Amino acid sequence: MSLVCDIALAVGLTIAGHCVEATPPVPPEAMPQDDPKAWALPVVPPAPPPAPPVFPPVVIREAAPVSPPAPAPQPEPPPAPPPPPPPAPDPVAEAIKAIWSRQGSDAMQLASAPASLPAGGLLGPMSVPAGGLTPDPGADLGPLTPRKPAEYQSERSVSSQPVDNTRIITADRYIAGIIETSINSQIGGDQTGTVVIQTARDVFGYHGRKLLLPKGTRLICDYQAPEDIGSSRIALACKRALIAGHRAEIRGLDSLLIDQQGRAGTSGEVDNRFWERYGTAFALTGISTAVRYATTVTQTTDKQNASAATQSRDAGAQELSTRLGEISAKVLEQTMDLKPIITVPQGTRIHIRPDKDWYIAFPEAS
Repeated sequence: MSLVCDIALAVGLTIAGHCVEATPPVPPEAMPQDDPKAWALPVVPPAPPPAPPVFPPVVIREAAPVSPPAPAPQPEPPPAPPPPPPPAPDPVAEAIKAIWSRQGSDAMQLASAPASLPAGGLLGPMSVPAGGLTPDPGADLGPLTPRKPAEYQSERSVSSQPVDNTRIITADRYIAGIIETSINSQIGGDQTGTVVIQTARDVFGYHGRKLLLPKGTRLICDYQAPEDIGSSRIALACKRALIAGHRAEIRGLDSLLIDQQGRAGTSGEVDNRFWERYGTAFALTGISTAVRYATTVTQTTDKQNASAATQSRDAGAQELSTRLGEISAKVLEQTMDLKPIITVPQGTRIHIRPDKDWYIAFPEAS
């Protein structure tokens, strides 16, 4: 077979790839050996035991003077730990340094290198740029080139100095309370109602354990009837607080009330007043419809024997039906704006969230 392949190769044939010149095997590139010192940490010797305590000498009166004892020997200082081994050289940095140090002849040699590697190489054909592999002087080499740190360009807000909140109730606090008196939103006009709320827990300062609002502090709050027909919650706002115990007052609170889930206002039993709004209109409309129906039936029955009395009766029924329709429209127009009635029972649990910070002053000594 080798004779046939030699003859085929001599004439430039490979016989479907069966006859190919043998290429010497290329040994794989050997990897460098691991260096355990690159990640090993220096061994720190254990600390020496503490020196024994030195007690003062005991002096006995009316006795012969005793020479002071010799000072205790000082413990020898621990030996200094050996310096850590130098870090392993970075191959990328070493390669870049070698490229920069290569000048003149090396660049020319790289420029005159063949355009492709010999057949059978590991990397296959590779072209070399006309200027060689040496980078241009002053080119940006990435992390090795120092850069100016970026300046902070966004709008900034400077914080205040630390604040002592020992006697301050900030606006992010929640004060648990219970409604003492029930609420009924059926108030005429633009009047507001008043309700008293009593705190259910002690409120302490944010810093320390200073009691600022004892349990039982009473807050006087206002509520207003709902303005929308579909309203189901009522809004409350506290304007005055009477602190339990010394009865100090806080005025001008303007604090909103929220329920236990943090929603504004509080909910209760809602009466939409459906029959008060539409009941009278439905009744008058039914009467008007009945009168019109009766008039139509009478006209159909007495159509052949019409008389003056029948015509008068028909005219009166028509007028009555028209007037009832007008009354129904006017009543419906007046009752359409009836607001719902919201009733909140006594003992409902709510939370008060201050709208602004409360500062509880020191009580003056009597």
